[in-house]
Amino acid sequence: MILLNALVIFILTLFVGRTGLPIIRRLQLRQTVRSDGPKSHFKKSGTPTFGGLFFLIPMGLSAIILPIINPNWLIYSVIMLLTLAFGLVGFIDDYIKVRVDKEGLSVLQKTIFLLAVCISFSVWYLWFSNLEIIIHIPFIEEGILVTGNWKYLYMIFIILYLFFMANAVNITDGVDGLVSTLMTITSLSLAILLYIVFKEDMKTPYLIAACLALAAGCLGFLPFNKNPAKIFMGDTGSQALGACFAVIALLAGVPWIMLFLGLIYILEALSTLIQVIYFKLTNGKRIFKMAPLHHHFELSGWTEKKVVTRFSVFTLICGGLSLLLLLL
Repeated sequence: MILLNALVIFILTLFVGRTGLPIIRRLQLRQTVRSDGPKSHFKKSGTPTFGGLFFLIPMGLSAIILPIINPNWLIYSVIMLLTLAFGLVGFIDDYIKVRVDKEGLSVLQKTIFLLAVCISFSVWYLWFSNLEIIIHIPFIEEGILVTGNWKYLYMIFIILYLFFMANAVNITDGVDGLVSTLMTITSLSLAILLYIVFKEDMKTPYLIAACLALAAGCLGFLPFNKNPAKIFMGDTGSQALGACFAVIALLAGVPWIMLFLGLIYILEALSTLIQVIYFKLTNGKRIFKMAPLHHHFELSGWTEKKVVTRFSVFTLICGGLSLLLLLL
């Protein structure tokens, strides 16, 4: 069922893409490229957006159908529903950008919406899910149970963790095929890690199913998004992918794995944060040629394809390091 679900999502993503792309073009749902971005990206202005719907629709359908077939798939559905919630916020932002104001939602508006989703999930997970709240730490054989008042502290961590990772993946989405490729690698790597290290855990099969669904959706979307991209996934897709990837690791009890397996997303987010802070403190000086990090390398002479290739190799190495840490 796990592999079949991934295969169906892959096929449906291709189908939705083939049928949906002409509709999006007809509706003229096109993205305006940032004016301060690399000059090589100016030719992309007018490229259709909302491509995240191509994989979110099949993933959403699976979240509805699978628990009907087998109630044990409920945890998978929760992951997908959280993914769709983040995708909805991104969809609203994207819609405002193309139909109302190219700036989209304000930072405050977007933050409020995303925090509302994060808080809702945290409350469900910690107090209503009946799941064992556990954190697995390297070098410690037994997992650490989160109980009592510690749940309130962990709730703050979960909110910040989901919020940061969703935005980190969103920031990474700036080169054709980059997020689609990286998320395929990281989600498959996470599936392998969970199978090798936590295969005895009862919820692991459903977490692996979510990883494979994530990878299948990204692979199905890649033909439309690889360089030169026919469509962008938009915040609709990138925020949803970041949340989905992060929550799987969280439910597995290894959110810290993001420091290694998700390092590329963290570096992209930190490069933007560092650039902004340094720019303000030094009255206009910059550390990077442009932030986020992938634009710095583009301006250093890397083609978009080289960025994708080298970032992918780096991420594969991070995946191997992550497995080594979990096996300790």
